[in-house]
Amino acid sequence: MSQLLVDSDYLDVNEAAIYARRHPGSIRRALRAGELHGSQTKPGGRYSIEPKCIRDYLAGSLCEHRQNVTQLGRAKKALAS
Repeated sequence: MSQLLVDSDYLDVNEAAIYARRHPGSIRRALRAGELHGSQTKPGGRYSIEPKCIRDYLAGSLCEHRQNVTQLGRAKKALAS
């Protein structure tokens, strides 16, 4: 089943949790903390996670997206302080 999930273009939180053998809440926490890269169409919306991002997260390395992008939310908080 994991191979089927990885062949998809994007995974949702539940699919990523199955692939990673983690609880969906753990995946959401990693996304919010910036440890795992995912995208949302709107704030509070569903996450879409590329399979290569979840593989990099499990390997403990940065995916190519996180290497080139700063955390927007953290940058805004820093500017507000």
